[in-house]
Amino acid sequence: MAKEKVIQFLGEAAKNQGLKDKLKTIKSQDELTSLAKEEGFEFSSEHIDEALDELKKQPGFFGKLAEAIAEVFSPDHDNTPPSIGVQPYSSDS
Repeated sequence: MAKEKVIQFLGEAAKNQGLKDKLKTIKSQDELTSLAKEEGFEFSSEHIDEALDELKKQPGFFGKLAEAIAEVFSPDHDNTPPSIGVQPYSSDS
């Protein structure tokens, strides 16, 4: 059934950084269905609503949703330490 395709797509997006980055630009269900189709997942806007209704019934859904939203919309996690404070000045003269 197509709502399972929605859930599979969201699961794939959770594991795939490139897909996660693309999701950050999505502004509507139509854009989401188009992106999903590009990735090989066929479903409609109605199927998104059905899948979300089903997911809402699962225990812990809202906590997982909050974590997912925070992960998708948080800045990239790199391990490079930030430049803090005044940096030393060096000159060739």
